[in-house]
Amino acid sequence: MTKSPEIKTVDDPRTIGLDPEALARLRSAVAGDIDKGLHHGAVILLARGGNVGLHETIGSTDIDANRPARVDDRFWLASLSKSLTAAAALKLIDRGALSLDTRVADVIPEFAVRGKQRVTVYHLLTHTAGTWSGFLPPPPLQWGPVMANTAALAAAVSAQPLTGKPGEHVVYNPFADFTVLGEIMHRVDGRPFRDILREEILEPLDMSETSFGLEVDHPQRVPIRMSDLAPGAAEIDVMHSFNQIIDETAELPYGGGYATTRDVFRFAEMLRLGGKRDGKRILSPAIVEYGLRNHTGTKTNQFWDFSKEARDIADFPANFMLFGGYVRGEGHYLNCMGNTASPTSFAAVGSGSTMYMVDPERELTFVFLSSGLMEGLGHFERLRRLGDLAVACAER
Repeated sequence: MTKSPEIKTVDDPRTIGLDPEALARLRSAVAGDIDKGLHHGAVILLARGGNVGLHETIGSTDIDANRPARVDDRFWLASLSKSLTAAAALKLIDRGALSLDTRVADVIPEFAVRGKQRVTVYHLLTHTAGTWSGFLPPPPLQWGPVMANTAALAAAVSAQPLTGKPGEHVVYNPFADFTVLGEIMHRVDGRPFRDILREEILEPLDMSETSFGLEVDHPQRVPIRMSDLAPGAAEIDVMHSFNQIIDETAELPYGGGYATTRDVFRFAEMLRLGGKRDGKRILSPAIVEYGLRNHTGTKTNQFWDFSKEARDIADFPANFMLFGGYVRGEGHYLNCMGNTASPTSFAAVGSGSTMYMVDPERELTFVFLSSGLMEGLGHFERLRRLGDLAVACAER
């Protein structure tokens, strides 16, 4: 295990209110999962009040090359990318270029077919739009290049019928809703989605090691590999195909981000600090506060019904926020932050491998980026355990 040369880690974590013995337990838990074959490697970061008490590498992030994990590894963020996309959309809303109540059809007229006329930006952000929610593209499209072309994929989704009344059901949408959101942003702003994201979010936050799309042979790129072979939302070869689909030309607003722990930490800290970082105002405090609320109430996420049955997991509320992720909320049920996280805690999760979590009441920020994808709710169960271990590190 190595410490990051790029992020200054405090010499004594006790000075920032972190328990060294609890930090060791957190490290051991991640290493233990790797030893069990649940995944291959990880880079983890834990900070208190913006000060980093732990930033270390464990295991391998390229098992084919037998390459040890490195602090500058760029991981596929998968659906954690949605948090960055949502932030860029909410910035346009801050500026008045969009509204949460903007109807998709008012920006993309061809979307207004087959019952989708009332779908809004708010529905897209909260997975309540009732649009195509399968992991694979809608027929007759084939998996492949269309998944990396925002305009083409948005056109395909626009042609599909409504699957449920907008606002009535919560069904996590792997790609369709955020693809449409990316196309909306392009049409109202004029810039390509990738440029909006880079100029409005990444560059102001000095997220220099983050991009939507990345060269396949980039030396920092971590290959996508499945490790837990339990049935998931998509076939193993489909997930592995992203190694070729996501090249430097791909945008994928729904899941095309690559980033280091350093950059994910900077983004999460911006949200913890109410939209500001290093003296730069990225988002208004009002939009951040509103976005970090639970916007789906007590409704469950029907996307995971198959996995809940397979794993004998009781129903639990979706608790979707507007920033492409989840709010902890009250109650004892499966969540990705841990049972002991404060009710105002929030997180974003990527397909079986990634997560950032913020506990504002404890001023705690935890980033977990791993190599070796697990099945979705298996990943949630792992994160619940790691989240509790991370929260236990806070001494006061």
